[in-house]
Amino acid sequence: FCSVYENAIKVVLPPILSGLLTGVVVDSGDGVTHICPVYEGFSLPHLTRRLDIAGRDITRYLIKLLLLRGYAFNHSADFETVRMIKEKLCYVGYNIEQEQKLALETTVLVESYTLPDGRIIKVGGERFEAPEALFQPHLINVEGVGVAELLFNTIQAADIDTRSEFYKHIVLSGGSTMYPGLPSRLERELKQLYLERVLKGDVEKLSKFKIRIEDPPRRKHMVFLGGAVLADIMKDKDNFWMTRQEYQEKGVRVLEKLGVTVR
Repeated sequence: FCSVYENAIKVVLPPILSGLLTGVVVDSGDGVTHICPVYEGFSLPHLTRRLDIAGRDITRYLIKLLLLRGYAFNHSADFETVRMIKEKLCYVGYNIEQEQKLALETTVLVESYTLPDGRIIKVGGERFEAPEALFQPHLINVEGVGVAELLFNTIQAADIDTRSEFYKHIVLSGGSTMYPGLPSRLERELKQLYLERVLKGDVEKLSKFKIRIEDPPRRKHMVFLGGAVLADIMKDKDNFWMTRQEYQEKGVRVLEKLGVTVR
């Protein structure tokens, strides 16, 4: 029962918390990334896209990068340590070429991290290289386009009358959207893709292209918070709820009360 409707519910809640009924949710947690358009409060499953890269994949890639630097992390406890390193030090580079140049020619990106056993390690270019897999899946041997191009393709596949609203209401949700620099990198790549594929290189028209990426500070818990807001709004509407007793008596067919067709 839960698995059937979980994704549809998850993607509707973040826009509600942001005060929106229409938008595109980029939801990236530990296991998977979804890009889900929501129109007037309803998810659009036919436009929903999936990227099989998320938090745990970035952690594994960071382990590999640190191994190349000479730091070995092998056990499950080490995985948790590297996850914490990732959350504290990693960021998304705005211009990957410039970041690579800084990492190669300077020490400005190097940060120290104290491990649980007291050892201190130095983390440099790995800070942006690990999250880069979200934008370049081939780095971790995953086929397909990255999150920015997938987002662009999703919006462009929508009805032409809704695209402008989707571009102006992109909502980030989930722990793997918390990297500093992610919103600005997404915006940069979306503008570049729009310029190349829609405007055919006409830079003058780009000024009319409006885009906004919502990155609420509490987006790591956005689904829960959106659910709390929705529950409070709908608390007095009986046709919005089903009781435990109703579910025990009718099973999944109780959803018909909420307007959901059950086959």
